[in-house]
Amino acid sequence: MVMKKKYLKLISTDSIGWLGKPEQFIYLYKDYFKDGTFDGVEMIAFKPVSRLKKFISILDQHNIPTISFHSKTGGENRLPAQYGIIMTIVNFFIFGVEDLTLNFKDIEFLSHTPYVENKKIKDFIVNNKPKTLWIENHLYGRKGIEDAKNQIIDYRKKGIDAHGMLDLYHLLAKVPTKELVKTWSKIVAEASNYLKWFSGIHFPIGSHKDDSLPIEQITDEMLELFGKKIVPHLDRVVIENIQENLGLFFSTTKMLEKQKKRNKINFQRLKKTGIL
Repeated sequence: MVMKKKYLKLISTDSIGWLGKPEQFIYLYKDYFKDGTFDGVEMIAFKPVSRLKKFISILDQHNIPTISFHSKTGGENRLPAQYGIIMTIVNFFIFGVEDLTLNFKDIEFLSHTPYVENKKIKDFIVNNKPKTLWIENHLYGRKGIEDAKNQIIDYRKKGIDAHGMLDLYHLLAKVPTKELVKTWSKIVAEASNYLKWFSGIHFPIGSHKDDSLPIEQITDEMLELFGKKIVPHLDRVVIENIQENLGLFFSTTKMLEKQKKRNKINFQRLKKTGIL
């Protein structure tokens, strides 16, 4: 039997949307921090600094630590047109590594491959040596994995503590749901080959179909296989939970209530199957 090593279980702030408030995040997740389901937060680094600092401070008051920032992604022109336009707008309002390093020295940060490929950004990271650099696969499929792996190797050669964050949706976006279900064991076997470079997983379970796994079609047996073969080798699992339609930007009370019910079902499944 493989013993599961200690790993961090994080939840992204993406589920409350672009304009979400810390009180909404606390409403959704405070009980999951109290019972140990989650250890901390991967926060989307939305501007301005004052808002970000206030958000972190309010979470701290509830014993919810901010472990990492999701910084700019870059590579908007490498994405399908519609999603590229959205990410161009979103990235305009997200901090890059320079501002985050200046204002939040003790918090790790994550960026997508195209952003950390940039020579100016790379020089800054190498010269300032952040606590930890997480690099996420950006392009869909294996190409995104290879691009990220190359950057991880390069940064490690330059003395940076670089790790890969394997986003499962980005890897599987082009795989139809029926095929994903049918070939899940092969997908898990393939993912295990990347663990030398990717010690973190983005496990996206949101209702926004264009950036989430089809969690309702993934069986408990499939989740158990992932929990057995992949999770024991990870340093962290990050649950992403982007919401559909207007939930990308904000949440009403009714939307939050609906999400909370959905979260309860999904988190129970992820805990039962060894992912959380």
